[in-house]
Amino acid sequence: MLSWIEFGQVAAERDDLLGEYFFDTGVLDSVSASGSNFLVLGRKGAGKTAVFLQFDKNYEKYLSEGDCSVALSLDNYDWSVHELLSNPAKAPALAFIESWKFFIYVQTVRLIEEVGFGSIHTKKLNKILKKIYGSPVPTLVDLVGGKILQLSRLKLPSGGVTISERDLEGLSVSGGEVEFGDVKSDPSMQSKLSSNVGNLVQTFEIELLAHFENSGRAFVSFDRVDEAWVDGSIETIKPMIGGLVSAADSITQKFGGKLRPVLFLREDIFSHLSVNDKNKLRSDCGQLLAWQANSLNRVIMERVNFFSKRAGVSGPQSVNDLFDKEKMRQQRAPFDYLLLRTMMRPRDLIKFLQLVRSDMIDRRDNPFEGEDVNLEKLECKAIYNAEPLYSEWLKEEIIDEWQAQFPQINTILDSLSAIGSTTFSFLEFQNALKRQGLDLIEVDARKYMKFMFDNSIIGFKVGKSQLWRFRCFHPSQGFLDVETYKVHDGLTRALNLKETRA
Repeated sequence: MLSWIEFGQVAAERDDLLGEYFFDTGVLDSVSASGSNFLVLGRKGAGKTAVFLQFDKNYEKYLSEGDCSVALSLDNYDWSVHELLSNPAKAPALAFIESWKFFIYVQTVRLIEEVGFGSIHTKKLNKILKKIYGSPVPTLVDLVGGKILQLSRLKLPSGGVTISERDLEGLSVSGGEVEFGDVKSDPSMQSKLSSNVGNLVQTFEIELLAHFENSGRAFVSFDRVDEAWVDGSIETIKPMIGGLVSAADSITQKFGGKLRPVLFLREDIFSHLSVNDKNKLRSDCGQLLAWQANSLNRVIMERVNFFSKRAGVSGPQSVNDLFDKEKMRQQRAPFDYLLLRTMMRPRDLIKFLQLVRSDMIDRRDNPFEGEDVNLEKLECKAIYNAEPLYSEWLKEEIIDEWQAQFPQINTILDSLSAIGSTTFSFLEFQNALKRQGLDLIEVDARKYMKFMFDNSIIGFKVGKSQLWRFRCFHPSQGFLDVETYKVHDGLTRALNLKETRA
């Protein structure tokens, strides 16, 4: 087994084989079947990019004949250019809606023409875009790379804000290329840019609404929306991402789901946005990418079976057939032992198993290793060996997830480490914070406790139950003030905590 077994890559965008063993929780089918779902939310590491890439490469599997789809990654997106597209007449939370609508409509026209589903309505819009930008119709990267700024010199025909067929000849852009610095330093150019974007949006909406009366659906998906969500830029980026959510909501409603932007977004970032009816959007228009034990089991088995077939060998019948022992500590089956140390995300499980495999290979190839390595099964001994390194990785994942918007995460983890044991009381935590230089009143310290529970860093028992309840294992469990809390098993090694019984 050790000669052929692999588990794929942790990062979906770097996994060339993802399409061979992709498995999700049915979220893409749910988005396609619904006329209102446009949000795919999930915690960092939940697999949003994997789902996005699958939808990009195999959208025909989830859509109907006559539908089409385009996937847009905002990796390396030039947010500084987009910042110039703010509508000064609107509140900050609404200032970027029109610019996002324009981007979405342009990419929709480009998509429809490329796949050959065009109509007289999209052909007219295509003519407008070629009149402004030449040929071909610009991609999103082209637009935000500077082409959008040419609209600051666009001369729209007089007599109305929309453009008729006979107005096309009067449509023109004066001068040459427009530089970022020119618009940034000239409020009148910014105002003209915003005004022209708004006017074009009205024309595009009229024509696209007419087009979709007799056409299949079009999906425009966005991933890596959180790429610029880093310390120092959050307050700048926040209204722009909020504008994208509001634009997607507006378009989905206006077009009755026939034109559907789909946003793959981190759940914690969505919670921080200033968007109207946020809770309603989450429940009515969102799909949460969450995992259960059986679906994570399937993720691993799909990968293992792919690599076994590629090697021409018979794969295991069940996930626990992978391991050399039936039980580990606390009489846990090996897969359950692994799951208890994850946040119930594919990324965690894949990383842990990668480390298990690496430990076995290192010991196999070590001339000073005193014991033979089992080449036909994954060793439970290797799980124990890999646990400290995995725990460090999981800790860094949590820090990476929260460092930008909640920099106190380091102090929180240091405080847990200072307590020294896996179980603790609220007072012990409050005193540990104080020793770290964070002297909080009780109500604020309890907010930190809730934050830790919401992110599965800690759990607790309910009533007379002996079961420790962590949010990742019990998503519907709310936070409670109890006598004793416990640190997640996946973090105990990295925080150097002593096991205690409670």
